[in-house]
Amino acid sequence: MKIKRVRIENFCCLRSLDVSFDSITSLIGPTGVGKSTVLRALDWFFNGEKGGSLGEEDVHSAAETKRIRVEVEFDGLTASDRAALGHYAPDGLETLSIWRTWENGEDRITGKALAYPPFERIREGAGSREKTAAYKALREQDPALGLPAVRGWDAAEAEMRSWEARNRDRLTEAEVEGTHFFGFAGQGLLGKLIDFVFISADLRAYEETDDNKASVVGRILEHAVDRSEAEAHFTAIDEEAQAAREKVHREIYAPVLARLSGALSAEVGRFTVGRDVVVTPTAQVPKRARTAFAVSIRDGAALTPVRRQGHGFQRALIIAALTYLSECRRPESGTRSLCLAIEEPELFQHPAQTRVFAQVLRSLVATAGDRTQVMYATHSPVFIDPSHYQQVRRLYRVTGGEHPDVGLRTLGEEQLRTALDGHVDERSIARRGTTRYVKDLAEALFSDVAVLVEGVTDEAVLLAFAERQGRNLGAEGICVLSTEGKNNMMLCHAILTGFGVRCYLVFDADTGPQRGQGGVNPQHEAENMRILGYLGVPVVPRPATASETEYTVFEDDLETCLRDEWPAWSARCRELTKLEAGYVAGKHVPTYAEAARTADGEPKLLHALLENVRAMAGQPTPRA
Repeated sequence: MKIKRVRIENFCCLRSLDVSFDSITSLIGPTGVGKSTVLRALDWFFNGEKGGSLGEEDVHSAAETKRIRVEVEFDGLTASDRAALGHYAPDGLETLSIWRTWENGEDRITGKALAYPPFERIREGAGSREKTAAYKALREQDPALGLPAVRGWDAAEAEMRSWEARNRDRLTEAEVEGTHFFGFAGQGLLGKLIDFVFISADLRAYEETDDNKASVVGRILEHAVDRSEAEAHFTAIDEEAQAAREKVHREIYAPVLARLSGALSAEVGRFTVGRDVVVTPTAQVPKRARTAFAVSIRDGAALTPVRRQGHGFQRALIIAALTYLSECRRPESGTRSLCLAIEEPELFQHPAQTRVFAQVLRSLVATAGDRTQVMYATHSPVFIDPSHYQQVRRLYRVTGGEHPDVGLRTLGEEQLRTALDGHVDERSIARRGTTRYVKDLAEALFSDVAVLVEGVTDEAVLLAFAERQGRNLGAEGICVLSTEGKNNMMLCHAILTGFGVRCYLVFDADTGPQRGQGGVNPQHEAENMRILGYLGVPVVPRPATASETEYTVFEDDLETCLRDEWPAWSARCRELTKLEAGYVAGKHVPTYAEAARTADGEPKLLHALLENVRAMAGQPTPRA
């Protein structure tokens, strides 16, 4: 059983948000938009108020009533799940919906189930006596139901469940309230089917190394350590100790207590007849303490507690514990799923460790056979796999209203095919070559505007020119992305715009006079027409050099344009190559960038390009 979808209403900054989940789900978006709030809403759904009580301050400011609601829809129900859930998940029902509601301080659990409506009206009664009376009344009113006579409510409920199991065709979907989904301390039915672990950004590892059932280490021990053999030995020891105690009692206390019993009986016999006083020893059985396990860190010759370690090591320890928990757990009946929800998994990790952790999480899901689900709120592109863009959920702040609100964007393959219909071959979309090999595509998903260029020299020149102008593009939410080829531009553009990232295209027409007397390659003309058609602007095979609001095109290429319009740049390139300081002649990224940063003059086209990009960045966030 896995989480398919979550609907959140009035929880903190989330007024109404519907989030679908995959085996791996990446929640991204600007700081404070509500990524972690999605995970915390799920944590409250599964674990209640363990992390703190809800109050009116947790209700969205625009809510009409003081009510918070989190509904979770599950799919992937196995036969074991259905057997445990009973009428909540009968055969033929592909999903299960359960919601938790907090309203005016009251917390209740509700689920959808197939039920017979007259029975549900009985179940809604105030108490056992009233519900039993309602059952008897229905039995008399409708003898055709064949309900037997009962003595109490438990028997009546059992008979109604049995009847519903025999008459599936007469059942309808109903909302059924029942706290037994969770039970006390989270040990209810749902907790036996799915294990939800939330690792918050402020979680301290030394708290998670305590040996209790709620901690990560406690869960590892529960799944990985078999205590039964040791418990059998302890039981035998306890029995031997109890026998030894009884022997001591017989040898030492018995003679003394026999004399005391006789003396008391004699005294009592003066007042009553036929009764004796018997005093015997009672062997007190001490309550055996549960074996606990402690976690310490050996650093050379020193053995220190976890709390004395740095934040980075503590975070690494939690990561290692989670990994081992997923690999070693022995779910009851082979069905219990594990859901790991992690807030900022990159926290306190250096880049190499971050990449390793991202790989570990993906490998856990890949090898778990649909028994592990991972979701995280992150600011790191390392945790984004562009070849699986369907796993990304990009949250954004909706502006313009009196109350803050949050929207969400996702992108499926069918949406991508529709956006690129007639412009990119479907086989190219299915192969995902662009999403797999354009290395900075994941980083561009975190920006407001992405400037798409053909190669790394174009990228370097634009970034250097912006620096020359005193502009920090990153601070303005602008990312310059090399698509590693002209053929990849439209696919990258469609993916990014699908997630709400505005895109600006910079490409070479490859049709200028510098192409020589051999003529223009018809393939270049066809590519130009496809790109312009995709952008929805007038289509021409040989566009002239121009900088427009959504794109800049060079009639030949960027280098030719710079040589023609910015002679000082070419001169600076030649000057740098003579310095013998790592700059070389030809198409060399550091040489091109340094020349763009330090050459005299200013090319009007690059200036217009930069201003168009900045104007795009100043636009409000587009709505989904």
